[in-house]
Amino acid sequence: YIKNLKPEDSQVSLWGGDAVFNNLDLRLDVLEQELRLPFSFVNGHIHELRIHVPWTKLTSEPIVITINTIECILKLKGGEAASSDSSSLSGAGPKAADLRRKQRRHDLEVP
Repeated sequence: YIKNLKPEDSQVSLWGGDAVFNNLDLRLDVLEQELRLPFSFVNGHIHELRIHVPWTKLTSEPIVITINTIECILKLKGGEAASSDSSSLSGAGPKAADLRRKQRRHDLEVP
């Protein structure tokens, strides 16, 4: 699920059971294939991934995996891009929504 794992972006303590990985790029093709969602991934990035393995208490304590900030840019498979930018989600008001509806109708018309 991760591509281009760089040793300089990781800290691993095998005896302590901790591993921290920073600035990871996601393998978008694998995610799309596994998840089969109605959108495709344009970009995917994890800022920090922490894994804690309690070696001395494996049978009584859980392995803890923590993802701190994951960012994904998605695109609907039908066309429009999804964005976390609030201004693009709200459009520019009702006038912009009417303009988008007219554009969609125009795209659907057959000459």
